[in-house]
Amino acid sequence: MKRILFTMLLAASLSAEAQTQTYETEFARPLNEVLTDIQNRFGVRLKYDIDTVGKVLPYADFRIRPYSVEESLTNVLAPFDYKFVKQKGNMYKLKAYEYPRRTDADGEKMLAYLNTLYTDQQSFQLRADSLKKEVRQRLGIDTLLAQCVKTKPILSKIRKFDGYTVQNFALETLPGLYICGSIYTPQSKGKHALIICPNGHFGGGRYREDQQQRMGTLARMGAVCVDYDLFGWGESALQVGSAAHRSSAAHTIQAMNGLLILDYMLASRKDIDTSRIGTNGGSGGGTHTVLLSVLDDRFTASAPVVSLASHFDGGCPCESGMPIQLSAGGTCNAELAATFAPRPQLIVSDGGDWTASVPTLEFPYLQRIYGFYQAKDKVTNVHLPKEKHDFGPNKRNAVYDFFAEVFKLDKKMLDESKVTIEPESAMYSFGEKGALLPEGAIRSFDKVAAYFDKKAFANLKSDASLEKKAIDWVASLELNDDKKAGFAVTAIYNHLRKVRDWHNEHPYTTIPEGINPLTGKPLSKLDREMIADSAMPKEVHERLMKDLRRVLTEEQIEQILDKYTVGKVAFTLKGYQAIVPNMTEEETAFVLEQLKLAREQAIDYKNMKQISAIFEIYKTKCEQYFNEHGRNWRQMFKDYVNKRNAEKKAQRKEIK
Repeated sequence: MKRILFTMLLAASLSAEAQTQTYETEFARPLNEVLTDIQNRFGVRLKYDIDTVGKVLPYADFRIRPYSVEESLTNVLAPFDYKFVKQKGNMYKLKAYEYPRRTDADGEKMLAYLNTLYTDQQSFQLRADSLKKEVRQRLGIDTLLAQCVKTKPILSKIRKFDGYTVQNFALETLPGLYICGSIYTPQSKGKHALIICPNGHFGGGRYREDQQQRMGTLARMGAVCVDYDLFGWGESALQVGSAAHRSSAAHTIQAMNGLLILDYMLASRKDIDTSRIGTNGGSGGGTHTVLLSVLDDRFTASAPVVSLASHFDGGCPCESGMPIQLSAGGTCNAELAATFAPRPQLIVSDGGDWTASVPTLEFPYLQRIYGFYQAKDKVTNVHLPKEKHDFGPNKRNAVYDFFAEVFKLDKKMLDESKVTIEPESAMYSFGEKGALLPEGAIRSFDKVAAYFDKKAFANLKSDASLEKKAIDWVASLELNDDKKAGFAVTAIYNHLRKVRDWHNEHPYTTIPEGINPLTGKPLSKLDREMIADSAMPKEVHERLMKDLRRVLTEEQIEQILDKYTVGKVAFTLKGYQAIVPNMTEEETAFVLEQLKLAREQAIDYKNMKQISAIFEIYKTKCEQYFNEHGRNWRQMFKDYVNKRNAEKKAQRKEIK
């Protein structure tokens, strides 16, 4: 039966909503039907996991433009806040609206508009001053900075390597909240340049190999480099959990961390040349590189890598959670980067992500602004058209060349092979599991949310609970590979969230009341819940299983599925073995197969009532199997009950 019942009932409920097409009923049709018609009419393929369940499109056929599939898609999707993105060939990907992501064409129009606002240095400087002031206000950073504490950081012993040293630090920011990172220092004497390096979302965080290569190489060349954890990543996750990273608070706190680290380095170090202070990061770290350059005029050089675009603000809330792009009537990251003029700035872009437009769109715009200051030569672009989104060797080399030129670093020391790649554990301040966290350290995001709007973060409590569940389940496997474990945790956590969100967004009330065709009785609340939840796109399940198979064995996957279903396979099999006398290997194999099918289907449902209902479907199949193969299920169950009652009665007599 599997999902047959639910699919049948769901179809019935949808057909009830498909009204006759007349003026009085707004010529309405179900959205999924309209999308199917578009595919057939125009000979295109639509790829999507957007929610079409129960969505009815008014004036449906009147939105179709027979001469244009793209205009038709725009008209059909707009009422639901969906959009399309053209893929290769005849494929279109349908997506939910993304507030920080637009198209190259949108970026071109935005920059054309912005160019009308200023014609010379004076008019642009007025705009830049206004932007910087409002970005601070919309970010809410000054309110947070005013509540920070000034305590001595926790410093590790200095580790010496070829031409540089590394020291871990943990700097207390808000009371009980720490930012952890590493300071890479040249072994050469004299005044050094300082480069603050916000991290991006590359796997492995600041501990990854290419990050250590970049920090160590720049240090060997003569720059003190400081990298630090994203909020909710690395050691920060020990305090607030990784779910906290996907909050608007992360946007403000990460920017605050960069400024406080700069303050600390300038206040505590006598070997820093204040005329040579840079910032450099890739991807999300590039977004924060630009943001730091907007927030603090002490920076004298900036190098955002694979991040800058006029049509993308950064897809993570840590980059776009606060509405800074609404500043001064509307701006974008390209204009924010332009406020750094006339100081030296490198933009590294590639052909495999949203920065592909930089050479023809953002860079000419930046050159125009720098031209107002007679400083066109101070802004440069290294574009790598055949590369994708990473911080690979060519991107790192561009960074080395840039800082060698603007900060007069020693290029003779440029040799990544001389950098020692340390194990992640060597870069911790508080130990692998936070055993060394100070007594007064914050240990939940709730304490941080108190500085913001608590209600805005209510959903994070649920996220944190699901995250802990995913971590505990994977920990039970005792994997030796931290990367595989982390990947598995992420896959499970994302799946748990999607199941929860679908369930919450599709309550049983979205399914009309009706009759269960199998029982002839009215649909129960549970029936209607099951129908609603069964409509979750199959891609959610397929993605989880695909991701788990990338890093786990089949045996380990079964252990995870057992966690989802609280061990119901083993428990139910044991019950059958107790009820059915002398179960054969063939019978056991069939029952086990059915229970495993039930288990895999049940993981896509939110609560135990639903999970049990799925298992009941497969248990019915098992009982039918016994009846069809010479057993009498009803009699066996009756005999088992009588036996158990007799045993209980005997036990009571013994007690007396």
